[in-house]
Amino acid sequence: MGRGNNQRRSAGGVENFQAESWTTRQLAEFLSVVSSFTDERDALQGCVERAAAAIGTELAVLIREGKVAAQVGFPSGKEPVADLVEASGDLRFERKLGDLGVCTGMCSLVGEEGTLLVARTGGEDFTKEELDLLRGMGRVLGLALRSIRLIGELRERQTLLERLTLLQRSIASRADIEEVLHAIVTGASELLGDELVDLSLIDPEDPSVLEVVASVGYPPELLGQIRRTPVEVGIAGHAVTERRPIVVEDYGADPRRIPDVAGGGLRAVISAPVYQRGELVGALSLGTRRSGRRYSEIEREAVLAFAEHAGLALNDAKAAEETAHQAFHDPLTGLANRALFVDRLAQARTRAAAAGDAVGILFADLDGFKNVNDSLGHAAGDQLLIIVGQRLASVVGPTDTVARFGGDEFAILVEDVRQPIELARMARMALDGIERVIDVEGREVFITASIGIAVGLEGPDDLLRNADMAMYEAKGQGKGRYEIFQRHMHEALAQRLELELDLKRAADRDQFVLHFQPIVEMDTPMVIGVEALIRWMHPAQGLILPDRFIPIAEESGQIHPLGRWVLWEACRQVVEWEDAYGGLGLNVNISGAQLRQASLVREVAETLEATGLEPDRLTLEITESVLMEVSSSNTERLDALKRLGVQLAVDDFGTGYSSLQYLKRFPFDWLKIAKPFVDGVDGSDSQARIARAIVDLAHSLEIEVIAEGIESRRQAAVLGEVGCLNGQGFHYSPPLPADEVSAYIATRAPAR
Repeated sequence: MGRGNNQRRSAGGVENFQAESWTTRQLAEFLSVVSSFTDERDALQGCVERAAAAIGTELAVLIREGKVAAQVGFPSGKEPVADLVEASGDLRFERKLGDLGVCTGMCSLVGEEGTLLVARTGGEDFTKEELDLLRGMGRVLGLALRSIRLIGELRERQTLLERLTLLQRSIASRADIEEVLHAIVTGASELLGDELVDLSLIDPEDPSVLEVVASVGYPPELLGQIRRTPVEVGIAGHAVTERRPIVVEDYGADPRRIPDVAGGGLRAVISAPVYQRGELVGALSLGTRRSGRRYSEIEREAVLAFAEHAGLALNDAKAAEETAHQAFHDPLTGLANRALFVDRLAQARTRAAAAGDAVGILFADLDGFKNVNDSLGHAAGDQLLIIVGQRLASVVGPTDTVARFGGDEFAILVEDVRQPIELARMARMALDGIERVIDVEGREVFITASIGIAVGLEGPDDLLRNADMAMYEAKGQGKGRYEIFQRHMHEALAQRLELELDLKRAADRDQFVLHFQPIVEMDTPMVIGVEALIRWMHPAQGLILPDRFIPIAEESGQIHPLGRWVLWEACRQVVEWEDAYGGLGLNVNISGAQLRQASLVREVAETLEATGLEPDRLTLEITESVLMEVSSSNTERLDALKRLGVQLAVDDFGTGYSSLQYLKRFPFDWLKIAKPFVDGVDGSDSQARIARAIVDLAHSLEIEVIAEGIESRRQAAVLGEVGCLNGQGFHYSPPLPADEVSAYIATRAPAR
């Protein structure tokens, strides 16, 4: 299995959360600095110093009426005033500023008081969070400057700063977002004395609608009328569409009013847009029934400050939500991760036990996924995993959970299971969905999965282990299928693990042997070659056939030294027979893992040279299923083998996709008809016609044919009639040890 190859941990959500928290803390500290001053000059100097320290710049300047009102970064009296004034007209700039040289800077309006400018040397640009922080500082500073001058509004200023500080603390302390938004509308109402306040946000599912998410002072009937309104309707809607604050002091006569609200006696309204991460998301609105209401500058700034804090609260809540989501979801596919899956499994077990039902788990592992990563790259592997996740999600019900456990492993939790057959049907649907051709970066990819099913009320770990064992059973039975957990699988898994340990020691203890099965020319029948087949002489279990240990060798990586040994020993043996039997051909199977190995061509060339076997006498057999995994690099490997003079054969033709595309694409010399197509040729005209079609197809492409698994004289005769000239099978000889096959060859006609 390709465990871990595609587990990508994204820190994006955590970084956003940290950035939002940093902005919140810095602005809170800036507010604290601002609120400590009562003298305007001290406030200006203290604020530019704090701005430079918070954002990390060498220079901070307040430009007011074409002059430098306060600065840090230049010796007193040495400021390049003209350059600074010109730079203050741009939101962002890069220009020479006096002795500091070329600086990168950004500016924010300080209400109508001037412009706050910060700049740094070295060419490092500013982040969006720093720009948001500077904008917030500008608003707060503008508010502070007016407050300092307007001694008569000192109490309002102090109250506002206290309100904003409390809001900052609520945001920073992770207070519930609904509580924070309610505190914003309540605080705005109490501070400004307007009895009706609402915060409306654009509905993410219907961007044409504004929805009230927090309010104070509205009678239920009136709130029901304005709870959801078209985004282009009302003062709040126009603040959003026009992206600017709007003040209306004669609401009843304003054409932008909502008639129903006008009937509620509103006299004046002020509304300011709300931004979240730089995106416009809604508006904060205040209204009153008092006649003659006029909004002062300090009150307008207060509304903007409350709107900005609503945006900060939404930013912070979004960051927290994303962090929580990433803690329980796979960052690549967006599916649940193992932690969330296990939590939901535990809850589902409790509900199922109370209802007398059971829960079910489908544990899926992709077959040959590592081949996709190795051949097409990890980006293609990621894309494939995303598509597989989507296809699995399409077969489940609304209460089921699909999760990615990492690598190429997926799991499905099914609640309220009464019969295992329900899960078997779902597994079949999942397999069918996965096996449909997948387009990955313009390439058609075919992949299968093995699925294990477990049903019951055992603990989460036990259920997952049972499903995992059933999945391994499915792989052992041929992959691309599902198996339902049975108790005997515990013993089977233990035996498999023991066999894997024994396999690691088998080569050192010389427990592998080669058997050879003759390939004959059926009309003579002359032996034209042999196929080398590995066997394991296990000290306790006796002779073990390759279908039991080759899959284990492929998964553990032992297939590479094992494959090199088979090739070397088979070539050596055939060369040893030359004097007695002439130039026998040799067929050797290679697995997909060997074909993907970059050193394969070199190893074949070195073996041929060392043993003295002529290249054209060696045929390497590749199964159809392996061909479906072949990449461009593997295609080049096959071409390189052909340039060595080695012959290539398609093994088990008919058991995979039997695609003409692959026969045309790769330089094959031989096609081996799989045994299932041979079994019925002597008793079924349709089977005989299929065999003839395969032979005709191969011959049309100038490919020779060998029939595998011939067990009777009649089968051999029919295959000969349809044009197949070569065959192997128990009718002629089973695979035999080297000395026995040598004796068999000696009794036949002289080999070519």
